[in-house]
Amino acid sequence: MKSIVWFLLLTSILFGCSNQSSKVENSKALEIETIADTVRFQIAGFPVIVDTTQFIANLISVYNLEVELDPNRINSDAITVYKKVKIHGSTADYLLIEYDYKNGSTAAFPWKYQLLLNSAGKLVHTFNALRFEFLSVFPNQNPFLLTVTATGKGNGKHQLYKMRNNELVNVLDENLEAHLQTYDAHEDDRINEPSELSIHIQDDNTDGFNDLFFRGNVVFTQGMTKNGHWFDSEIINGKQVDYSAQNPFKKIPVEYIFLYDQQSGHFKVKENYKEKYNLQD
Repeated sequence: MKSIVWFLLLTSILFGCSNQSSKVENSKALEIETIADTVRFQIAGFPVIVDTTQFIANLISVYNLEVELDPNRINSDAITVYKKVKIHGSTADYLLIEYDYKNGSTAAFPWKYQLLLNSAGKLVHTFNALRFEFLSVFPNQNPFLLTVTATGKGNGKHQLYKMRNNELVNVLDENLEAHLQTYDAHEDDRINEPSELSIHIQDDNTDGFNDLFFRGNVVFTQGMTKNGHWFDSEIINGKQVDYSAQNPFKKIPVEYIFLYDQQSGHFKVKENYKEKYNLQD
């Protein structure tokens, strides 16, 4: 009899805890949905933002933005971009919002988010781009969304986005490009000049479709032995020479070409540029 009583009591406690937990979860879900409704209401008033502080708070909550709390940043964060855009691959209008919270740890660089929403306020994609632009590659067609991502140390690259089946897709081929730094400001063994290689558009293979070119210089801030070992100084004519960005070991012009592939709709790297320019890691 005592066993039955204890079983019923334990069941009641566990059920009560489970029920309470469910209520808390439902309450949080309702709260988030209420805030989401507020965001949709605020977006419906585009291009006006009545209360920027509240708008930012709602964006952080609804779209799960990880923002480091910093008491020195009070009232310094801002909405720096808020506009309707069109993107290659779709005729729909999208809303692009950039939230810049100015500063933080190196791991959180570049301390800003870009949110791409559809006209109903549904999130399409979240970026952490150092910068972005809308790049017209093909005449009389909507532009691609070009982004530049970089770490706090200065290592980075480009992405090129289009819409496909209501999803945002990066069409800059990363087969070999994954190891090509089209953005490099990190003074380890080499950097780019300029840090972000300049972008040019022209038809390289005369197939009637424009291709992408990244041009600039790779500046070697260290030298390399025949055995593949890096060094940052050497003795020349009896004097020590120290290498840096200001006094490079060597500087070489580079051009990375990405050819447009009609079948896949991607821009594919033309050749192995790491081998061509001897860009050893």
